[in-house]
Amino acid sequence: MRASLTFLGEVAGTPTNYFDVEPPAGVPRLYPRVRHEVDIHDVRGTDGELSIDRQGVVLAPHPGGVMQDPRDEQALRSAYHPSAERLVGDVTGAARVLIFDHTHRSSAVARRAADGTDIAVDEVHNDYTAGSGPRRVRELLGRLAPSEDVDQLMRGRYAIFNVWRPTNGAVEQWPLAVCDMQSVKTDDFVDAELKWPHRTGYVCAVRYAPAQHWLYVSGMDVDEALVFKCYDSAANERGVRFGAHTGFVDPTSRADARPRESIEVRAIALFG
Repeated sequence: MRASLTFLGEVAGTPTNYFDVEPPAGVPRLYPRVRHEVDIHDVRGTDGELSIDRQGVVLAPHPGGVMQDPRDEQALRSAYHPSAERLVGDVTGAARVLIFDHTHRSSAVARRAADGTDIAVDEVHNDYTAGSGPRRVRELLGRLAPSEDVDQLMRGRYAIFNVWRPTNGAVEQWPLAVCDMQSVKTDDFVDAELKWPHRTGYVCAVRYAPAQHWLYVSGMDVDEALVFKCYDSAANERGVRFGAHTGFVDPTSRADARPRESIEVRAIALFG
């Protein structure tokens, strides 16, 4: 399909967003964005051709991850997290997988809700940079494996993956698009900062490039999961360590389409 995605606009210096903190005088609260219409290819029926090591994303059947109540935090941590860890291990070949957080999203909210539900992000991005990925892994391993030698754990290959799935039925609006890692180059990614009163996040904003090849899954349902790469200590043949993703407005959605609700968990994978 043809659809419009949001990319980084023209900006001088480091793109920076300010949340609950005042920007310097004369500086806008949000860095500039620009919309581009792109082809987004439906991989339904051809998903067996996807590879974590080539495209950086796979669609996996995951009936064991279907949740009766996605808001049951105890069940999420005791049952869903271990199920997602096994899934990441199966599709990546990692020797060990550690889930470190999860996020609920809904296309029905315009800002983070009181229960923690976040918006469906309408901007092409990656959750880490070449510098923040390793720092985040080191920080998390210190918390998740406090009795182990973090330096030793990070001597081998390691990566961060996102496991994304709908939770309220098949997706009827706001599907997720993921960019084929083979189609991006390092210059497409720009280190960006997200500033809050007590911390700064480091992510990649993404410039549009005609060579980018975008993928999505039509009618993705609750018994399926997208597993995609957010950081890899081993770069691919193009020198790229991660891809890009975004929610988007599906122009084929019905006017009365059910809002998309989803959950994503993030995992560190250790390859030994």
